[in-house]
Amino acid sequence: MLFKGKEISIDEKIISSIRSLGIDMIHEAESGHPGIVLGAAPILYRLYAKHLKVNPKDPNWLDRDRFVLSAGHGSALLYATLFLAGYNIKLGDLKAFRQLNSKTPGHPEYGVTPGVDLSTGPLGQGIAASVGMAIGEEYLRNYFIKEGKPILNHYTYVFCGDGDLMEGISYEAISLAGTLKLNKLIMIYDSNQICLDGEVDQTMTENIPGRFHAMNWNVLIVEDGEDLNAFDMAIEKAKLSIDKPNLIIVNTVIGKYSKLQGTNKVHGKPLSDDDIYTIKEKMGVRGIPFVVSGDAAQSFQEMISQRVNPIYEEYQKIKETFNDSLKQKLERLEEKNTVLEDLKVSYEKPDTGSEEIRITGEKILNFLAKRNPFLIGGSADVASSTKTYLEDLKDFSFQNRLGRNIRFGVREHAMGAILNGLSLSGLRPFGSTFLAFSDYLKPAIRMAALQNLPVTYIFTHDTFKLGEDGPTHQPIEQLISLRAIPNLEVIRPADANEVIGTYKYVMAKREGPSAVILGKNQSQIQETTSIKDVQKGAYIVKKERKNLGAVLISSGEELQIAIEAAKKLEGKGYDIRVISMPSIELYQKQPMKYKESLLPLGVKTFVIEASSSYSWYEFVYNRKYLITIDQFGKSGKRDELEREFSFDIESVVKQIEDLLK
Repeated sequence: MLFKGKEISIDEKIISSIRSLGIDMIHEAESGHPGIVLGAAPILYRLYAKHLKVNPKDPNWLDRDRFVLSAGHGSALLYATLFLAGYNIKLGDLKAFRQLNSKTPGHPEYGVTPGVDLSTGPLGQGIAASVGMAIGEEYLRNYFIKEGKPILNHYTYVFCGDGDLMEGISYEAISLAGTLKLNKLIMIYDSNQICLDGEVDQTMTENIPGRFHAMNWNVLIVEDGEDLNAFDMAIEKAKLSIDKPNLIIVNTVIGKYSKLQGTNKVHGKPLSDDDIYTIKEKMGVRGIPFVVSGDAAQSFQEMISQRVNPIYEEYQKIKETFNDSLKQKLERLEEKNTVLEDLKVSYEKPDTGSEEIRITGEKILNFLAKRNPFLIGGSADVASSTKTYLEDLKDFSFQNRLGRNIRFGVREHAMGAILNGLSLSGLRPFGSTFLAFSDYLKPAIRMAALQNLPVTYIFTHDTFKLGEDGPTHQPIEQLISLRAIPNLEVIRPADANEVIGTYKYVMAKREGPSAVILGKNQSQIQETTSIKDVQKGAYIVKKERKNLGAVLISSGEELQIAIEAAKKLEGKGYDIRVISMPSIELYQKQPMKYKESLLPLGVKTFVIEASSSYSWYEFVYNRKYLITIDQFGKSGKRDELEREFSFDIESVVKQIEDLLK
């Protein structure tokens, strides 16, 4: 094809089509980020055309290469590329960019757009989640072996920008990736030296190659982002790595061809009509919006299919040769069905009749892990305290890719996002730390809830009654902040029976994240607590004798206080019902008839929980009926703290009796 006397290659034609569609989408929506579309289109084109192992006709193929657009503001670039590559995205979807209920939302969303492997937007989350995907690939590649060869064997690619590398979560994850030697992880850094507010060197001046070298990464540099051959060579060289993850730094010009190119003004707002006309003229593209070259799309799709189809067909053939057991497990992964249903849990009650809830959790988690090969996880360097180490299942490492314990180190931010990547690989991940430190994971938990991922968070040390560690380690507001996250089920069991019920429910879920809240203190195993009723969120553990006078609601270790208080109040002539409510979220899902049977209208209701009062106002008449805590704790002995904050049995009974008189 000739344009102004110059021969235009098919590569240039496809790249120009991607750029043109991207800026048209942003112009139509009157919103978006044209700078990355114009600057990084050659990278996305070449990656899909020559390197990514993907099948647009089967976008969820288990052995596809994963691609994460960590710089999620570049969604228009990704959508235009996926459209031309032959994914199930129509021209009308591109025209509906950023519109309500479209396939092309403002930032990529997993489960909404074919070809999107991860929801991204909060910078740095994509980088960290890609590390989880790379860990998942290593585990599964070594698990599914046929005649000494892996059936799953793919790469994880992540595309990031300057903003991603400013976020601290990125370096937590990058450090762990280097330690674990995740050589099939390839990060492409769009280095255009511009961020939203100005030039990058105003806020980041470190030696990026040096920093990555120090964290055990290979570093490759493509001096010109328009040089496709140089980019190809960098990818191929990265694939030769055997013991290091790879960073490819690609120098690009933000807003290429725009009047504003190379400036922050082209980063995050639509281009003018005049600028779009000029850009398209420079590229040799017709000025009519959303005009697509059939030749460009067909050529692009043929590049992918001719390269990948033989690999895809071979995968299907090899899969059929697996024995029934391995084939069934592979199919479970493909169906995202790595659950344990109707499993009878073996548990031996201690002779003392009481046990630390975290210890019970340890026993049950280990029991389940030995029966589900896809259950994998770890802690933020506190497994000995949270009791989440999987005995006899070894550590995941460079030497042992089948280890089921991931040593995240003191990296809660990265741990949360890595769990998301593991889940999207098909595994059943869990991560653990103290409840007070759950705040470090909140952005990643939110992303798990958005994507409906079955990630399990195990938070221990769940009360201010911990003792000498003091208020920095004593959670107060953490439960309410977790309960406020949509689509996250928070479960705080009271004793061993409820711990068993919690894990049976959580591990049978196919979708959605769960936060399991476990105490450190000894908890008496009650005769009336129920394994099966945990999934209802609330149930009666102590019935009134005759005429119901009041209801006490509690969760976690405070349930024991509630039961003891009820008995003392009965001795004073009050008829009390006690309800265990391990999960407000599960309770709210129950039929109204069931809820009313627990909490009859007109009956005084009290709540006893050692956390913020804000979780519980819907259940009580006013603040006086809440025996909770809305101030920071103190360092001291457990019994001293209970008296200090009126959580000793005498104070609880007095507060309730004063309101019942």
